[in-house]
Amino acid sequence: MKVGVFSITPGALRCGLAGLALSGSMLAHAAGEYVLAHVAPFTGPVAFEAAEYNAGIRLALKAANAAGGVHGRQLVLRSEDDGYNPDKSVALFNQLGATETLAALMPVGSPAMTKMLKAHVPEALKLPIVGVIPGAEPLRTPLDPYVFHVRAGDLDQYRKLVDHALTTGVKRVAVAYADLPFGAAGLAAIDSMLKRHSMQAVARVAIPVDGKAKLPDVMNTLAKATPDIVFVISPAQLAGDFIKVFRAMGMTAQLGMPSYGNAETLCQVAGNDAARGTIVAQVMPNVTNTAIPIVRRFQDDLRKYGEKGMRPTIFQLEAYVTTQLTLDAMRRAGPGLNRARLTLALDSLKKYDLGGFAVDFSATKHTGSDFVDISIVGRDCRLIF
Repeated sequence: MKVGVFSITPGALRCGLAGLALSGSMLAHAAGEYVLAHVAPFTGPVAFEAAEYNAGIRLALKAANAAGGVHGRQLVLRSEDDGYNPDKSVALFNQLGATETLAALMPVGSPAMTKMLKAHVPEALKLPIVGVIPGAEPLRTPLDPYVFHVRAGDLDQYRKLVDHALTTGVKRVAVAYADLPFGAAGLAAIDSMLKRHSMQAVARVAIPVDGKAKLPDVMNTLAKATPDIVFVISPAQLAGDFIKVFRAMGMTAQLGMPSYGNAETLCQVAGNDAARGTIVAQVMPNVTNTAIPIVRRFQDDLRKYGEKGMRPTIFQLEAYVTTQLTLDAMRRAGPGLNRARLTLALDSLKKYDLGGFAVDFSATKHTGSDFVDISIVGRDCRLIF
């Protein structure tokens, strides 16, 4: 088994947020630059993830600019905080649509994307959006011609988690899910998968997004069901709060979660001892395995262009991969680059290998990767693959 360390220092996070503030203030850009955008909740319950993704995007763009940019033009990132507010997110995207912004990368949040898709905002703006977080099925079907999903979907992750649990002899499964659209979708998916095995969840409990004080009540409900494993479908900060209370109340069941429960946050919030043993599905390769070309490239660029205190994390890698994919499509689109040509170029990335990580796009398929691995949080927050 390969073991990797995933961590980010407070200094790196502060540095990243400083860079975010700078890029977000760029309201005017020099002629001949290509502008990309990152609209995400840099404040609110998933601020950590947003900042990590932003750091990965910035790293990829800095490396590309050092190599001459794309078609001889430099790349600029415009970052906007939607505060985890769907209405604000829609308003920000509409504002971006009226600018020279070429594409948006890594939007975070199922409430915002649900509202965006329901209102057909990407189609109205004809603005490519690449790398949507989360990978919940309602955000992926039906296909939107301007929305491209890079990571494996949540269904792939839940299937991997359920299969892994059942092969280890688990009989009693419970589900704790954030009271958000992607949490409800995850519950439905796991229920469906258990049904195929003639099983059903012994407990289904909603986790209030802003209700830490209610977590003991959630635990009491779970304890009465005596599960062997609890699947936790939640953003990382809330998952860490959940694990902390879960273990403090003496509960010993196995815990498993999709990739949103990243190890860094789980350990920071719950503590290393409480987080240890948690199963986490991963949609990116092991960030320390430099035998994989895209990981080696990420690590090399991090050493050359990373901001002070920045250390490699799986979220940064995902954003770096998504950005490299977008840059490759921009190159493929040719020097007369615009949104329409970029969209066609993204559609042309069929069975496209970025260096050990492949995506498969077409005009009728906007779900790029099906890669899912299982990791376990070990000692000192080391992930065991």
